[in-house]
Amino acid sequence: MTEHPDDPMDGIDRAILDALHQTLALADPVPPHLVDDIEFSLSLAAMNAEFALLADEPLGVRGPTAESADSVTFTSSTMTLMVVIGRDDGQLRIDAWVSGGGITVELIQGADRIEQVSDVNGRVSWFPVQPGLARFLIAPITSGGRPVITPAIEL
Repeated sequence: MTEHPDDPMDGIDRAILDALHQTLALADPVPPHLVDDIEFSLSLAAMNAEFALLADEPLGVRGPTAESADSVTFTSSTMTLMVVIGRDDGQLRIDAWVSGGGITVELIQGADRIEQVSDVNGRVSWFPVQPGLARFLIAPITSGGRPVITPAIEL
């Protein structure tokens, strides 16, 4: 171990830091997809998209287990998107309602993008859907409007 703070690190210093890193990784690991979520959030400015927020959700804290919901609602200044996650013949199904008919909504999972246009009641659906992280991109509702994108949810 170095005896003076200005001395270069030695093997013992590196071993202590490695043990500390391993302890922290076990006790409080980085959440999966955190880096991807940060990079995505930073890219929103370049996309000029409005970011929808989860509606009427209590603020949570990080815990050891994940919470599960079968429906979520996202809101922005220009629209609302309600998403219902279900199963059909053992496979994931998403039914969603957006603020109006004829609106293009994309389901984004990694590099995969599946576009649907809402019916007269604002309904869109995707089936079958792979488990994993998903976001929704809603095309501008008005001419000259901005697209709206939701935070990622785990399906």
